[in-house]
Amino acid sequence: MENRVSGTDVLIRLEDLCKSFDNEQILKSVNLYIRDKEFVTLLGPSGCGKTTILRCIAGFETPDSGNVLFDGKSILDTPAHERPINTVFQKYALFPHLNVFDNVAFGLRIKKTPEKEIRQKVRKMLAMVDLKGYERRPISKLSGGQQQRVAIARALVNMPRLLLLDEPLGALDLKLRKDMQLELKNLHRQSGITFLYVTHDQEEALTMSDTIVVMKSGTIQQIGSPQDIYNEPANAFVADFIGESNIFDARMEEDNKVYLCGSVFDCVDPKPADLVDVVIRPEDVEIVPAGEGTVTGFVEASLFKGVHYEMTVSCGGEQWIIHSTRSVEAGNTIGMRVAPENIHVMKRMFPTESNHLEAKVTEVSEEGEVTLEIDGESVTLPATGTYEQDQVLSLQIKPEDLELCDPDDAQFTGILDSNVWKGSFYEMIVISEHRRWLIKSQMDEQAGSEVAFRFATGKTVL
Repeated sequence: MENRVSGTDVLIRLEDLCKSFDNEQILKSVNLYIRDKEFVTLLGPSGCGKTTILRCIAGFETPDSGNVLFDGKSILDTPAHERPINTVFQKYALFPHLNVFDNVAFGLRIKKTPEKEIRQKVRKMLAMVDLKGYERRPISKLSGGQQQRVAIARALVNMPRLLLLDEPLGALDLKLRKDMQLELKNLHRQSGITFLYVTHDQEEALTMSDTIVVMKSGTIQQIGSPQDIYNEPANAFVADFIGESNIFDARMEEDNKVYLCGSVFDCVDPKPADLVDVVIRPEDVEIVPAGEGTVTGFVEASLFKGVHYEMTVSCGGEQWIIHSTRSVEAGNTIGMRVAPENIHVMKRMFPTESNHLEAKVTEVSEEGEVTLEIDGESVTLPATGTYEQDQVLSLQIKPEDLELCDPDDAQFTGILDSNVWKGSFYEMIVISEHRRWLIKSQMDEQAGSEVAFRFATGKTVL
């Protein structure tokens, strides 16, 4: 996926980049370009392929296929130490036996830069990272934030065309991390170097980036500015991953009208499909007196968050989150209104409301059970009709008729590709060997993990 028009200022281009480890595909034909002097952030959950992209660009990994272009020329055959690229890691990898000055000067000395020039460059870089006067300080005497600055200074002093940063703030406490976010952005502006930053922290990405690349399961889900990613998410995964969201299943029967929570809301989107996802940010819900809004809700909880109140509101069987400077105590009924431009409509990630399966009858028992072969698995279910040996059945399985279970009780297994809270349930998309499954569950599982599931106990699915 590549959704920008590239110009003549492209520094890095990835073309159909693929990479696997232990027969698991980590990158799936990734296409991406990065402009010169741009601050680009790769954002996504653990295991989505962010760091693998960095390592392929740096030369620490070789892709299985595809290409990495630097200034229009392939660098796949260029050794890592010859690429005009430096990397800052989460573990700063500083030399403990060297002081601050010598750590920063290390790369220049490897290049046999004259000592006079080394002194000038190191002092200039230490001033840029606010470490002037720390030249002779031992690394062991520095705080975590100071060590991080030394690592950045060491990477920048060689003036690489591209700086790769792999979650460099992950080891810092919250306050220092926020301070360093602003410092990194200032360093980017001062140095004129292209930054490619990896994080799973949405706030870091929104704070620092010119461009955000949202990834999931080795693929790019959306590329855009922080404002575009936040206000116009491409799908429910992006909306859920970037900031807090109210995400609901909804229907559209015509343009500019969306049906959710038992009411019709005006919106500015044309109809993309009958079944849609709707995203409403918590700060975009207006509280009005009960009976005056589009819908009515019951306030279940209200918490003061410093700059706003966060309210949990029950409405039509769905749970809404509202952020407001106005406080409404739990137990009250309110009206809710949303401006049409604040309702964002998207196609659903799973386009149908049920799982379509082909099943072959392998056995019919006298006890009123039928055994089916589904995707190579043998599944025994209560019979609800008359079945014949080798009969092929077409089944429409509702997502709520599947349940997560212990591996020992599983009928199927797969990798949880996405997991999005939709007001009253988690919508899970699970990738098995043969198909994508849609499951609705009250259980919260980590995307990327292996899950076991079965037909729900007590549900009639035939």
